[in-house]
Amino acid sequence: MNEATSELLADANDIVREQLALAWREHIERVRDVLEAQWPERMERVLEETVAGLAARLEEEHKEALEAQLQQANRSAETARRELVRKLNQIARRLRNFEDERQWSNTLVDSTRGFCGRAALFLIRDRRLHLETTRNFDDADLADHVPLQNAPAFATAVETRDTLVAMRSTSELSAPIDTYLGEGDAKVVLFPVVTRQDVPAVLMVDSGEVNVDALELLVAMAGAVLESRPPQPARVVARPAPDNGLVTITASTFAPLTAPAVAPAEKPEILSWFSLSREDRELHLRAQRFARVQVAEIRLYQSEKVKNGRTAHDLYTSLKEEIDSAREAFRREFLDASDSMVDYLHLELVGTLANDDAGVLGRDYPGPLA
Repeated sequence: MNEATSELLADANDIVREQLALAWREHIERVRDVLEAQWPERMERVLEETVAGLAARLEEEHKEALEAQLQQANRSAETARRELVRKLNQIARRLRNFEDERQWSNTLVDSTRGFCGRAALFLIRDRRLHLETTRNFDDADLADHVPLQNAPAFATAVETRDTLVAMRSTSELSAPIDTYLGEGDAKVVLFPVVTRQDVPAVLMVDSGEVNVDALELLVAMAGAVLESRPPQPARVVARPAPDNGLVTITASTFAPLTAPAVAPAEKPEILSWFSLSREDRELHLRAQRFARVQVAEIRLYQSEKVKNGRTAHDLYTSLKEEIDSAREAFRREFLDASDSMVDYLHLELVGTLANDDAGVLGRDYPGPLA
């Protein structure tokens, strides 16, 4: 092989090598471009598949444990529901079997255990709050009977017949009640005990977590029990008249307490509401409703006469026609129908029309019918 041929072969070899190197670099660039374009997507897919596989394994491994925990939670919830129903049933039975207002009050307050920290029951007599019984309060008694008008929060709960959350302050609860509460929460919750006729009591609770729903159901049951088994009507016991010409009338929890005396020397005492026949009880309830309606109509339609009569301390003179008409109707429909009847019209006139001041009726007022 001559020299010229050798040079040609060397040049050709160099050219081939160079072309191969260029082709390889081009291939590498293409591979790199493909990897750069597809790598994030592939990595994401790989990660998703890996996580999904791991979750599946974990779920499988812990499936039984999760199911066991869920079943335990369901059993606990069901047990709690059954316990609550059992407790409420027991409370309802205890309330239904009360014999007097004291037992009813104690049962209601004691039944608040587990639903609030502290509880106090106030009975409403003559538009005044009387502390009846408490739970988790100091043994000290609330000596004063607080006028309802001095405790706006209580008055609002009674008027609206709805649960009320009130700030602990003298202006809201009155000074005696605020002082009696001592150290405690900044707020109290008031639950009025409601019957069709009125609001005979208010349950006040505070301290810790308050289960409003359970307590509302509790006072609703208490009100329903009073509705079905009302406390005894006013017991009338004649006593010597003091110098002002008034005689004290011992009344039940939910009736006014004083009235002008034009009573006979002696009056048989109604021993118990439950000693009355069913017909007499119904008659007493109708008489109470009749008295409320009559006095409410007088206040509504004769408001100017009522105002003038209160100012002059002589309601009877201002409203003689209306009062005499109502008295005659009450005598005819109720007093003549039952020997055990109480003059609920008179009590309503004193308690509502005269604002618990019998003297406002005037000197000419003839007094109770019975």
